[in-house]
Amino acid sequence: MRGNIPIPEMPPGEELWLMVVITSVREKRTQQGKRFCDATALNATGSLALKIWGETLDIWKDLKPGLFGITGTLETYQERPQFVVTEYRPITLEQYREHQNADPVLPRAYTLDIETLTLPDYRERVGPQLEKLLKLGNMRLEQQQRYLEDIVIEEERCYQLGSLSAASGRILSVAVHAGPIAGIDLGVELPHSEHVFGIDKNGVEQDEKKSLLAFLEFMKDFDCETDELVGHNLIGFDLPFIFQRCLVHCVPAKPLVDLSEFRVRGVFDTMHHWWLGAKRSVSLDDIAWALGIESSKTATAEGSKVFELYQAGKLAEIREYNLNDVRVTRKVYERMVGCFGR
Repeated sequence: MRGNIPIPEMPPGEELWLMVVITSVREKRTQQGKRFCDATALNATGSLALKIWGETLDIWKDLKPGLFGITGTLETYQERPQFVVTEYRPITLEQYREHQNADPVLPRAYTLDIETLTLPDYRERVGPQLEKLLKLGNMRLEQQQRYLEDIVIEEERCYQLGSLSAASGRILSVAVHAGPIAGIDLGVELPHSEHVFGIDKNGVEQDEKKSLLAFLEFMKDFDCETDELVGHNLIGFDLPFIFQRCLVHCVPAKPLVDLSEFRVRGVFDTMHHWWLGAKRSVSLDDIAWALGIESSKTATAEGSKVFELYQAGKLAEIREYNLNDVRVTRKVYERMVGCFGR
């Protein structure tokens, strides 16, 4: 039996052995009720989808993320290659290094959060839009009451809410924490690092398009099959907003993940995991409070005050608040993985 072949060069149909890092394991069942696991593995030569059927799991038992020696054959399913595993055994870090001549390629978790502002030109659209809503009878009763009581105040409120849409808002900053994926301990320490795109360390604002390009350059090696994007309401807000603004600026960018999937590969959304996958809402601050994690909000800095801070020229405070959101999200992520598993 041949083995230790670079993943891109593996021939189909031949029994082979490999030494890999298994980064994720998902147990499933066929429509007929047959148990199997889909897993993802990688080594220095590339990444690979694994299929492990129930009879193999019954023999070799516990399969979880870690270092493994695997035996099986490369097959094709739905036009995608997958390695059907017939045997797997845990291996040591020394064994992996001996055969790969390198340390394990470690999957990374990128925890991110964005801060946004309303586009100045959007102010001209707010008044006519509100008038149209009122005339057509499409304005909600509570908004209608606010509007008739003080048109100027309601227009300003709606203007500031424009920051929640990439059609009327822009990205001020993107904060990213890069570190190890929670719940995987391979005996190799992966460094943690923090990055902010949009506001530099001196509190100086950077051009949105240049910030997006710098962010995309930083994320160019992200692999949704092995790495993980972590965030709070990442699926519903941050990720779409980032790539919608890329579209506005004519920045060619392939989205990092496919949000049309029922369970998006490569994403850990703490809001969804709080609800065990259900699409319901909860604030990051409420989760942090419930878990005893210090809030990212302060008396002077929170999401609703970003516009006010920006107007006051306090970009350094916005930058730090953006980073604090990421730090809190990382702690929530680690707690969830520790309690719920991967």
